[in-house]
Amino acid sequence: MKDNHFLCTQCGAEGVLESGQRFLTCQFCDATLFVDRSGVVGHYRLPRLLGADEAEAACRRWMAGNETVKDLDSKSTIEAVEPVSFPVWLFRVQTPGGEEAFIEPAAATMIPQLADLKLPAGRLEPFQSEEEGVEAIPEMIPLETARGWLEQRGHEQPTESALVRLPLWRCRYSFEGETYQALIDASTGAVMAAVFPEKAESPYYLVAGLGLLLFTVEGLAITNPAIKLIAFVMTAFPLLLLAYWVARKV
Repeated sequence: MKDNHFLCTQCGAEGVLESGQRFLTCQFCDATLFVDRSGVVGHYRLPRLLGADEAEAACRRWMAGNETVKDLDSKSTIEAVEPVSFPVWLFRVQTPGGEEAFIEPAAATMIPQLADLKLPAGRLEPFQSEEEGVEAIPEMIPLETARGWLEQRGHEQPTESALVRLPLWRCRYSFEGETYQALIDASTGAVMAAVFPEKAESPYYLVAGLGLLLFTVEGLAITNPAIKLIAFVMTAFPLLLLAYWVARKV
């Protein structure tokens, strides 16, 4: 048995292994076989389901979200949307709750979210060749190094190890004279970015500090509970309006 293929022990025919498969049936002689994958390193890929236009639309939706600075989606300029293939190590581990899958980057990356992606076993395809025009990031992190990271998480020896190629779109965009990039998962549309124009936090801290100061002064200065409640309500209303205004402007 090598890579994603096996030889039937009964008739000698060659077959293809699917990720996570333990029992399989030979399509030539119908023999049922058990596969020990602990020492086999497979090579798979996820299909590219999103095109360039869909990836750009996903990036625009992310720009319009709550994490980014106001109007980033309308004020930024998308300079390029490029197809990328990124390698990760896939490990399947037996846990008390059943089998779980973990991934570790197989190349250096500044995007930590890549290690948190979930790989659906049903979508994994045996790797044949890279798509034409796709930038293939070479795998640079050895398998044993990635296994060491897995052990540091407290997991036992994996029952399956595989190299998986993730289809991504790299979106390069500019905003206020600076250039940024985001990665879009071409299987799910999830957007990942480490450095991007974030919302300024200081205005929110100022509103929170002002509210704390006013409520503290009122709480100490007013002794009548009914009057204190009225004062709190009258103070809270303009603070809410101020917070709403800040959220619209930042």
